[in-house]
Amino acid sequence: MNIIILSIFAASVFSIEGLGQDQKIFRTPFYGQLTTAQIEFSLIPEFTILNKGTAIRGLFWTNPFFLNLKIPVYRGLMFSFGTQERYNQSFDIYSKIENLEMYARGRGSIEEIYLQLNQRLNFAEIFFSGSYLYGSSMEIWNYAIGSYYISDTFSYRYNGRALSAGLQLFFLSCYYEGLGRLNMEKAESDTIYDLSQVLGFGIEHRLKDWNLSLFFEHSFGKEINTVNRLKIIGQKNNIGLSYAYNPWYLNRIQEHSIGFIYKLALKNFAKVFIKPDIGLRIKSELREFVFIPELKLVLEEVFARRKK
Repeated sequence: MNIIILSIFAASVFSIEGLGQDQKIFRTPFYGQLTTAQIEFSLIPEFTILNKGTAIRGLFWTNPFFLNLKIPVYRGLMFSFGTQERYNQSFDIYSKIENLEMYARGRGSIEEIYLQLNQRLNFAEIFFSGSYLYGSSMEIWNYAIGSYYISDTFSYRYNGRALSAGLQLFFLSCYYEGLGRLNMEKAESDTIYDLSQVLGFGIEHRLKDWNLSLFFEHSFGKEINTVNRLKIIGQKNNIGLSYAYNPWYLNRIQEHSIGFIYKLALKNFAKVFIKPDIGLRIKSELREFVFIPELKLVLEEVFARRKK
């Protein structure tokens, strides 16, 4: 019998492996006809329920606040920078298998600071981006067999980098991320990870009143399993729908999700995006339902007002 007890603050139980859950997927690097400066504030909480027999899970809230800034510079040249979460490995679980009891807690994430340049050329757009990765985490593992107890504590520090570039031509786009390395420092030893390379493709098409987008990502590397991801988005006026298939780089984890998009304009200076997303994560007999009610505020013309 395997029991997983409710935890108030806990991440996806699947993030217990490796670097944890990969957060950088389906992030569009192209900005289109951007003419005014924008500053974005994103709030992304996550709620999960794990199901396996009598197993349940509780609330997870992973570094939910992100800040991004986009600034048009000159003749289609755009500069942007910001912060975002790259990997998350936070968990809090209790399990019991026959006479073995285990209580594991982990807290930590790997953050990303990026700088990006986009150049718009009539019907084309190119971008180059560099990222610095940093973070820390701590794990506490407690085991009990009868009256015998074992407790281990592990601390980790991370630093690394990644580079990416891409081209958008008419309704087609292609982007690549590579040269990513991450150094993990722990007691008396260091480990260097070669991060996965990502090759992505996008297609955009207008069908009557709907703008349709299709994204495909191929993630591969020596130390990380090869996976193929797919996302479809349909938008009409201020609403949109999406479906995503996201197999994790961790072994045998599949994820399907559907999302709703609603855009609300606040006069002439801001937009609010409400993007609730519902997903199902599957690994063997485990089923994890996830709800992510993302909220994004985009302030426009903060640094450059239009001339009347």
